[in-house]
Amino acid sequence: MRCEACRRARASLRGFSMDLCEDCFIRIYRRRVFHVIKAYSLVGRGDRVAVALSGGKDSVVALKMLKEYGADVFAYHINLGIPGYSDEMESISREFAAELGVEIHVTSLREEYGFRVVDIEGRKACSACGAVKRYLMNRVPRELGATKVATGHNMDDILEFFLKNLLSGNYAWNRKLVPHNPSEHPLVLPRIRPLFEVGERETLAYALLTDLPVRADRCPLAKFSGWKEIIYEIERKKKNFRVQLIRSVRELAAHMPGEGTVWRECTVCGEPTSREVCAFCSLRARVDAHD
Repeated sequence: MRCEACRRARASLRGFSMDLCEDCFIRIYRRRVFHVIKAYSLVGRGDRVAVALSGGKDSVVALKMLKEYGADVFAYHINLGIPGYSDEMESISREFAAELGVEIHVTSLREEYGFRVVDIEGRKACSACGAVKRYLMNRVPRELGATKVATGHNMDDILEFFLKNLLSGNYAWNRKLVPHNPSEHPLVLPRIRPLFEVGERETLAYALLTDLPVRADRCPLAKFSGWKEIIYEIERKKKNFRVQLIRSVRELAAHMPGEGTVWRECTVCGEPTSREVCAFCSLRARVDAHD
């Protein structure tokens, strides 16, 4: 079978609803990512971007793409203290940043704040982990001089968020499912998503084809939702379903209701929050109460 893009080389993999050769796959992947960065002004003059580098394939590729685009970047890694997982991900992150010649900053949740994600009781692991990462990925990069934070959320992640929010009635949350999430407070950094129009399987294939570090297993705390498999099953019957839907999600975001957040300062740490005590400080207090 011939590559559907160049019509010359033999197709060796499936991606972007096409059978492609390796060279065309890499070219199309890079073109899509660079299009998103440019079209949605993810990086501007004077920006210093902190890339949230977990050590997984998505964040590794996001860092590489932003660096190749010419953005002023540094890597930020959080060691969450997950046994048998976090230390290896920190090692991968440090080695990859060194390979790229990129500065990296690491926060150890246990060493700097006295607890691990697995120490938090009474709250689902992914929910607690999300609260920790949102807090630290804003506060630490800001204090290090970043003007934006880039995450490795890919197209399939965003579509899963969209569908779950839609079915649960959390319509306001879908307002944030865009490539460039502007700041809502002087102390809250804008978030950017360079992988907004490339999916999980394409990102894995790109990482493997370009010899980037890839860890095969998922976070041991992560739960399988099944949504991505449903999305891919639809695309098998409807060509380009995912990219058409993600572009619609972006357009719909502006029409979703706002959350109407009333910002205040956390009475414990002083960071912006919608509550008297921010989620991160509440988690710390919960851990302290069980010690």
